[in-house]
Amino acid sequence: MVSRAVLRYIEELLDPYSGYYSDGFLNSEGMTLLRIIAREVLRENPALKPRFAKARRRRDYEYVSQLLNDVISSLSQTS
Repeated sequence: MVSRAVLRYIEELLDPYSGYYSDGFLNSEGMTLLRIIAREVLRENPALKPRFAKARRRRDYEYVSQLLNDVISSLSQTS
């Protein structure tokens, strides 16, 4: 089970106007949150590893939000 803090981090990254994005791309603080989210989520769902790697490379809001929405739906299915 993913912690509440990780779910809060996901909510923060789903907001395109949060301080974690600069010009539509994750900044260094956003990348740190994505790294924390990935570490926790990949413990339960290692199949998402290539998608997290791609999100780290691309860093754009569209891909990151799509990945995080898929993470939320996969977490809700396992609960």
